[in-house]
Amino acid sequence: MSSTARLAGIYSGARSASKTPLAAAELSAGHGLAGDGHAGTHPQRHVSLFAQEVLQALQHEGFNVTPGELSANLFTENLPLDTLLPGTQLRIGAVVLEIVQVRKPCHSTTRISHRLPKRLYGQCGQLASVLSGGTVRVGDSIEILCQRVTQHCLTQTA
Repeated sequence: MSSTARLAGIYSGARSASKTPLAAAELSAGHGLAGDGHAGTHPQRHVSLFAQEVLQALQHEGFNVTPGELSANLFTENLPLDTLLPGTQLRIGAVVLEIVQVRKPCHSTTRISHRLPKRLYGQCGQLASVLSGGTVRVGDSIEILCQRVTQHCLTQTA
């Protein structure tokens, strides 16, 4: 990668409402983002990640969508997010996340456009568990600690 991967945005909110932007947030191991409606609701899926580049492409294609409407918690930049396999570990600030599942387009995105769920297929980000908690801030660098490519974990830096 030519540019450093970084955290481009942090969003939190109730489960049924649009999420609001934060400059910083506390993530708790085994729980998720403090104050978010999805935190603590699943034993492994603590936070959702979405690529800033996908959001920008959607907006360029004419979709009238904001980050908060996509219900993701952490927006990444310069990270091949949608290619990461479950088991891949990321460090953002002091926080360590592990990718656990591909994020599927939510049917609620049809409120934005009936075409959006199909458009997001394969580019809707990832769900992750919080292995080590701490504070994350917009602008923090993102490092790939361990990337799953098959059954083996390769140590590398993003």
